[in-house]
Amino acid sequence: MIQSIKERLESMFSDLKSTLDGQESMLESLEVDFSKLISEFNSEAIAYCLKKYIESELDYTTLGSRGIGRMTDNIPRFGAYFRKPLSILSNQELNKLYYLMQDLCIRGYLNSALYIKWREISSKLSDKDLLFKEWIPSIYVINPYEFSPEIWDITKINIALTKIEIYEFMRKHQIIRNTIFKRVSEDRVSGILEYYAVAGYSLRAVEEGFY
Repeated sequence: MIQSIKERLESMFSDLKSTLDGQESMLESLEVDFSKLISEFNSEAIAYCLKKYIESELDYTTLGSRGIGRMTDNIPRFGAYFRKPLSILSNQELNKLYYLMQDLCIRGYLNSALYIKWREISSKLSDKDLLFKEWIPSIYVINPYEFSPEIWDITKINIALTKIEIYEFMRKHQIIRNTIFKRVSEDRVSGILEYYAVAGYSLRAVEEGFY
């Protein structure tokens, strides 16, 4: 049974707490922030935004490599970059990839809620269509390496297992082939995948009225 996004956030936070033994002060602060997140969580709007975004990223039929929210193709649309191998995946296999990509977004969203104190400059957004409209242009104007080094290190740790699972999926289905050029290919894929965590960061920021 597929968990809801709220249930996955709760599971992720439970896993995070297990790594903070002996860090009571930090744990107390994070629990306060997480309780606030869950009590106010707009399940419908967040699910709607992520669904539209990830489906567009997996689009392998539209011409060109740019995806929504981009001014350039420096970070190409996943579906365009791997157009041919994605086109022969089954619906079940595409769904598996969809939820792995969604996992990266959710982890970025959670880190944003827990570790970044967004300075509210406008009212919070709860309307799903307006939230999506305001969120998408914000994603690719962010350079993840300009985050606090500590926060980005935490993010990379939190998404590492999901990235490994995606790489394994891609090798299994020959989306990434085991060749002498594998390292170059995986470095390129890593940059694409990390922006899904960045998308989660910016979704929380826009939801909180930061942009």
